[in-house]
Amino acid sequence: MSLLSPFQFNGLGEPWALLLLLPVVLLLAAELVRRPLSSLRVSTGETLARIRRQGRALARHAPALLRALGLTFLVVALARPVQGVQLQKERANVRDIMLLVDVSGSMRIMDFYAGGEPRDRLFVTKHAVRDFVKSRKEKPGDRYGMDRLGLILYGAYAVTQCPLTLDYGVLERELDQAKIDEDEARSAKTAIGSAIGLAVARLRKSESKTKVAILLTDGQNNAGELDPITAAQVAKDYGIRIYTIGVGSPEGGYMPVRGLLGSTMRQVSAPIDEETLRKIAAGTGGAYFRATDTKSLEGAYAEINQLETTDIEIGDFYEHKEGFVPYAAMGAAMLLAAIFSRRAWFEAIP
Repeated sequence: MSLLSPFQFNGLGEPWALLLLLPVVLLLAAELVRRPLSSLRVSTGETLARIRRQGRALARHAPALLRALGLTFLVVALARPVQGVQLQKERANVRDIMLLVDVSGSMRIMDFYAGGEPRDRLFVTKHAVRDFVKSRKEKPGDRYGMDRLGLILYGAYAVTQCPLTLDYGVLERELDQAKIDEDEARSAKTAIGSAIGLAVARLRKSESKTKVAILLTDGQNNAGELDPITAAQVAKDYGIRIYTIGVGSPEGGYMPVRGLLGSTMRQVSAPIDEETLRKIAAGTGGAYFRATDTKSLEGAYAEINQLETTDIEIGDFYEHKEGFVPYAAMGAAMLLAAIFSRRAWFEAIP
């Protein structure tokens, strides 16, 4: 950050205050051209010794220049410089959405293609979720979105990777950090009920009228103490709608498996409990999607995005940070310097 950064601003809250600069300019001009008073003013010998002959003219005008600069900074402070001005739209019926992503070991199965290359399920899922997050922005380049989004990762247990936030930059960074637990014993487990229960805990106190959870998995519940159907009933009681996505091709695919001779590729398949996923969605007013390839997975998130639109605008407002403090401080410092220079160099002797 440069020394001039505190003095940068995007706009002025009270630009009319700049009219006060005119009296400041007139005052400076009057002081520079005024004739000396009839009274005799002398400087101390010590001061004369410190001031070089060629610098006397500038030093004589230093108090007036410093005072004018100080008053200029104070006038700019009165004009209320503001930083980080950003137009925000106030909306009705905004949504709180929790994204539940399976990171169990079976998500390493490479039965998807992206960019013409085979990819594992988690890699393609992260790209599909990232596209969904971008679709919730009003403009592609925006960092902040219209709805609050959060991220829960689950395998043998569920964790909140990112709490509900409007800062999609933070959410996308946390999504990039998502990975599969390297512990083989735990990576084979999938706690779907625990993931739903954690989403309910995050959403139940939300003041949003619309609360949504989007659960993606490629397996069936085999960990945790909370049954998925029971968890879904609790979600319904709190008005939380759940969309479920079953990901993976029916034939399965190849997955790296550790062995005594290192990691080898082995063909595996992971059965999906589609019946439970359908019941979860139907019981909470959501929908179930089956994604067997990259296109259908991206299409599932795209369809959910269309079903959960946020488009009711009730007004605009601007977010900004006040930036007058550096100007006020500099103005005060300049005025003090003007007083000090006059008293130190040109104090009148009666």
